[in-house]
Amino acid sequence: MKKRILQCLSLLLCAALLAVPAAAAETSDEAAAPVRPGPVQVWGTLTWLDDGGLYVENSSGDETLDKVILHGESIICLDAVTGDPMDIQDLEDGDTIYAWVGPAMTLSMPPHATAILILGNIPADYAVPQFYEIVSVTPQAMAAIYPTPALTWTEVTATDGTTLKITDEAALTPYLTKNIVRLEDLIPGTRILVWSDSQGQPEKVLVFPYEYRGYVTVAEDGTVSTNGTAAAQKAKTTDDGDTLLPVRAVAEALGMKVRWDAQLGAVVSYGDDMEKPEGVTGETLMTAMPGGDISVVNSDGSTSALYGTCLKENGVTYISQTALLQALDLYLAA
Repeated sequence: MKKRILQCLSLLLCAALLAVPAAAAETSDEAAAPVRPGPVQVWGTLTWLDDGGLYVENSSGDETLDKVILHGESIICLDAVTGDPMDIQDLEDGDTIYAWVGPAMTLSMPPHATAILILGNIPADYAVPQFYEIVSVTPQAMAAIYPTPALTWTEVTATDGTTLKITDEAALTPYLTKNIVRLEDLIPGTRILVWSDSQGQPEKVLVFPYEYRGYVTVAEDGTVSTNGTAAAQKAKTTDDGDTLLPVRAVAEALGMKVRWDAQLGAVVSYGDDMEKPEGVTGETLMTAMPGGDISVVNSDGSTSALYGTCLKENGVTYISQTALLQALDLYLAA
């Protein structure tokens, strides 16, 4: 008997990363190398478990991860043909589903994973749409005129290495909103569900809400760009390989304010034009003291320490990339 999906236990996320080849449309005959861990595809017939989990078994013999148990408290469930939302409770034992899960899984057999997206109502021999997380974008080069003309195509690379050229002939639709979505809205960190034609060309793209305040790129020469704009200061690398980013350059590019406090160090606050999340009343986002603590301010006003390095050099405060991305809710683009 079916039960309600239970909240995924945090311990399910504390294990190894398992990479599974996705049956995705490629732009070349060679298999693309993964760019970084991202959503992992699993598929097969499902069985509801008594605790509300979904046991998925793939008996085709062509998948590395042929058995997995899915959990999650905010799983998106969609019709594979139309892209319309489905009630997850409408899935039946024996149904074939495609699912994408977070890359962190338990080491149990079968492994447990947190599901991000499930596709149901899949017709026989149907070319199932593919789910991607964009990690880099190469847009069409445009003439330097004002106003800037709309893109007619853009090329995106996903976490699994797949490269897709999406043109203005593809139907771009936002998930659960009536907003207009453009090719310009396909930026690093965006997740998309793509239906392709028989030649592998994207013809329909469902665009999910962007969940970050912005994205940061660190080039091989150390150049740091925030939302595509390069900073004057470059990243630094410590002796143990930690990448440090200039706090002020990144934060101010996002519209935030940065000031110096003798007791706290660099203090990053919301900018005048920034919208605060619901329930947040304070102004401070994070603090970082060179040679000392790095802290993020939570929505309830409490603070949490972040692991990382903070140093000041020639008047510029740098902190560990991982700490800055977490504190300011940024996506690291390739």
